[in-house]
Amino acid sequence: MRIQKVDDVFELDSYQLVVLAFNEFLIFTMLSNVVFNMFGAAAPRVPGCDDVIYNATSPFQQCEQYDLHLDCQKPLMKYEFKSVAVEFEELCNRHGQDSYMDSVTKLFGVNNRVRFSTTSQMIGIMIGSAVAGQLSDLYGRKKITLLFLCLMLFFSTVSSFSTTIEIFIIFRFFIGICCGGLTTVGCIFVVENLPSAHRLWMSTVVTWAPNYMLFALFAYITGEWRYLARMSNVMTIVAIFLCAVLLPESPKYLIQARKRKHAVESIKYINKFKKIRYQLTDDEIESVVHNAIESDAKSRAKAKKYSFIHLYIHPKITIQTLVASISMFSVSYVTYGLLFNYDVLTGSIYMNAAVSGLLRYVVGAVVAVLDHFGGQHVGRKRMHFITVSFIMCCMFGIFYIYFNDMVLEYKSWIRALTLLAFGTTGCLFLQLLLITAEMFPTGIRNIASAHINVCGRLGNVFGPMVFSYKLGFAGSGYLILGIICLLDVIIFHIFIPETKNQPLPQGMPSKKKERKDAEAQKTLVTISEEAEL
Repeated sequence: MRIQKVDDVFELDSYQLVVLAFNEFLIFTMLSNVVFNMFGAAAPRVPGCDDVIYNATSPFQQCEQYDLHLDCQKPLMKYEFKSVAVEFEELCNRHGQDSYMDSVTKLFGVNNRVRFSTTSQMIGIMIGSAVAGQLSDLYGRKKITLLFLCLMLFFSTVSSFSTTIEIFIIFRFFIGICCGGLTTVGCIFVVENLPSAHRLWMSTVVTWAPNYMLFALFAYITGEWRYLARMSNVMTIVAIFLCAVLLPESPKYLIQARKRKHAVESIKYINKFKKIRYQLTDDEIESVVHNAIESDAKSRAKAKKYSFIHLYIHPKITIQTLVASISMFSVSYVTYGLLFNYDVLTGSIYMNAAVSGLLRYVVGAVVAVLDHFGGQHVGRKRMHFITVSFIMCCMFGIFYIYFNDMVLEYKSWIRALTLLAFGTTGCLFLQLLLITAEMFPTGIRNIASAHINVCGRLGNVFGPMVFSYKLGFAGSGYLILGIICLLDVIIFHIFIPETKNQPLPQGMPSKKKERKDAEAQKTLVTISEEAEL
């Protein structure tokens, strides 16, 4: 028999071209909606109002003077992209008539309704991520992926006809739910259709980083938030078509759900993409499905049930859970804090977005090369220390420029440091997910990953608001980001073990075993001290 398990069905054949094509359109759909407000909520410059020109050296100072200019009737606006802030004149912390949305924004300590639309979206992403996994286990990867894609198309299209900022904020929330669902289920659907030996490089080739450049091109072509949403939806339509017509339900899900007949049909469909001489016989397909279902049933019978509680029962695992969660929160907070503040940078917003994607791609490749060839000299902890410390230095550097009112002289430095910092954050997400997989025992590995991702989503929620908080001095947002990076570096270095090239832990740690290890260590120390004497 040529195949032993379901994974052997997936090979580098023409079916993988369909999977990769779908993955590209799926990723663009997710990215264009997750980071839509990078352009859609971009704040215009307000150099003055009526016949008054402000003596401001930075966008932050412009906003301060505009907020104090209470009798302003016709503010001057400079912008490259016509965002909702421009269209609805939601400038700085001032806006038109108060509404029910103001009471909601005040709960989060901000007055800027445009920036709150990003927070609303990120809250939706948390909800979508939490719900989607359970739905996909009940109804299937393809069905739920297709459902979220269709809902995304609907809400994104309808949101492009928003007539008020309040309506826009509400639709960003529902779009966020769809984004969260797709990032959870859509990615699983794709991974389950990739050959196990080629998942890493195939996932690296088609990824988020280059799609930043494509999205920036879309924004440049449209120049306006309504048309950008509609143009991006063309990619969503293609993703829906590929998912509905050319991709079957995941055979792995069907086997897990004990749907023998449908699993056989799914593999038979995938089998048609192979060259004739490599195609499997019906008997081989029937046999591999039967064996997989039997094996899955046996493994489930033996498996011990774990829950989130087990992340906090053992002191060692509790500390690792908390530190890894704080680290993921920090990375997300910094990433989305910078991303949705690109409108204050000098230079073209389109070029800044494109360069960001390129830098994330390049930095990710460099880190991968260093990790591969660096051996034990470039471990997980050292790489985390270097990358987070670099971002921290960038944040403190920008804060120093703002605090000393040197924005005009060093505006190019602010731009360069921001782009470099954001470009570096991309590799940190992969590092943390990898460390989580290597650090936690098999029984709670997925639970730990889910817990840490939820904490990361919290960073997504609060990060975009970091520059809306007023601490009474210039550059306070960058100081907050720098301090968060500093705390992350310290606690990560102290409490997280090196996991590179270490065997994956299988069982939960035993307190009895730890006591024996501690006693043995104490004995060794005593013997060593006596030997020295």
